[in-house]
Amino acid sequence: MVKIVLTLMTLLFSLTGCSAPQSATTLDQDATAAKDYLESKGYKVYSYEGSSEVYTLTKEKLMNLPYSNYWGLQTEDPSVYLGKEVNVQKFIVTNHPLDNWKSTSAKPENIVKSKGKTATWIYVVDNQAVGGHSYPVIDQAMEGGVWSIDGRTLEEIHSMSYKAWVEQWKAKFGS
Repeated sequence: MVKIVLTLMTLLFSLTGCSAPQSATTLDQDATAAKDYLESKGYKVYSYEGSSEVYTLTKEKLMNLPYSNYWGLQTEDPSVYLGKEVNVQKFIVTNHPLDNWKSTSAKPENIVKSKGKTATWIYVVDNQAVGGHSYPVIDQAMEGGVWSIDGRTLEEIHSMSYKAWVEQWKAKFGS
């Protein structure tokens, strides 16, 4: 009897215990577009977290946080998407540059490290993934911004200071 129970437990574990978590939810067209986008960048999808937000992109949104930072991290001009509905799809991925991220601090006890995974938010417009942002999966929330979908800062993407970027952004999207 013990052998049968152990055999069944071993079989059950081998079927379920080794796969990465993935939501049982069937992906809709937007989620599938986002997943394909992530995989085309070489990221391995660990889990699908669902649609985190749906909104219409406006100049007003682009002038306010957090949307100015989110869209400022894109390499493409967000003007193309003004007036369009944006469906933000959240995934946890691995094989991402932020998987090994850690903060800096003079005090070792204040250093925060990624847990080897990265949260990503993919912007889907008209069933096409058009960009996104990322953040390392960590144990505690931190103040500060987010990174581009490939783990770069706004300054790295635009090759200018944040202050200079804000001036350009205001000139373009301010009323």
